[in-house]
Amino acid sequence: MNILITGSQGFLAKNLALKLKNKNFRIYGIGRGNWKRNEYKRWGYFKNLNNDIDLNNISKYKKISFKYIIHCAGKVIGLSAIDDFKTNVLTTQVVLDFIYQYKQKTKLIFMSTLAVYGNGNKSKLLSENTKIKPISNYAHNKILCEKMCIFYSKKYNFDLLIMRASSFFGPGLERQFIYDACKKIYNDNSKFLGTGEEIRDWLYIDDLTILISKILKKGFKKINIYNIGSGVGVAIKDVINFINKQFKKNLKPSFNFAGSDSNPQILISSINKIKKFNWKPTVNFYIGLERYIHWFKKRFND
Repeated sequence: MNILITGSQGFLAKNLALKLKNKNFRIYGIGRGNWKRNEYKRWGYFKNLNNDIDLNNISKYKKISFKYIIHCAGKVIGLSAIDDFKTNVLTTQVVLDFIYQYKQKTKLIFMSTLAVYGNGNKSKLLSENTKIKPISNYAHNKILCEKMCIFYSKKYNFDLLIMRASSFFGPGLERQFIYDACKKIYNDNSKFLGTGEEIRDWLYIDDLTILISKILKKGFKKINIYNIGSGVGVAIKDVINFINKQFKKNLKPSFNFAGSDSNPQILISSINKIKKFNWKPTVNFYIGLERYIHWFKKRFND
């Protein structure tokens, strides 16, 4: 079975390709970077294109019959509003046009985000029926992508699965909050954005790749939306304190209360619906965080 993964050199895409290769899928990739053959082979890709995702580049795969396209491309943070739109919305348009022109029998998995719901509620997990209230450019653009995917799926009759994922992490991830917190504490920096009271649902990367492999095995039809996460919320301040102890530091974190207008206070996923794929998370957050810190220490002490 042939599968195309976009954003091929990203954290999720690499780990997913390796997982699926071991499940005897043939994995093709496209994404920015300068991988040589031995590098993309090491991550499980049969073939990879080091290219921007535009129609001319992705069309180099037009003769290959893909059972699934998994659209992972799109940067999460650190972009201007225009660059965020280009990176997330325009690349999604390219993938949809590719399916429309060449691959109408291909099933599409689109990686979205829990952030589309905006601020959650401590007493209520985010279900797929929760009202969408985005408060960041990134979340607004993901909603645009979702709407485009749904429009194309209905018009051109291909199957679609949208995954609204929580924050995922694991060894090798060199961006997002956990990486930044480790880097700061490692360098004796105790200053953080926000309030420290923000609550997030983190999912270990192995659990996420196992879920996607189960979805591919079982398949899906029509249009589907699933929230993905651990179903457990952890406060930012508790994550920082745990990292502090693991590094054997005695830093007292301070918070500047910035970002409340674009940073959701609470994001915890209900995972009841996704359990239909005979899946549930198996890696406790703090066990996963210990593994991550072990990797981080080795990475920066070597």
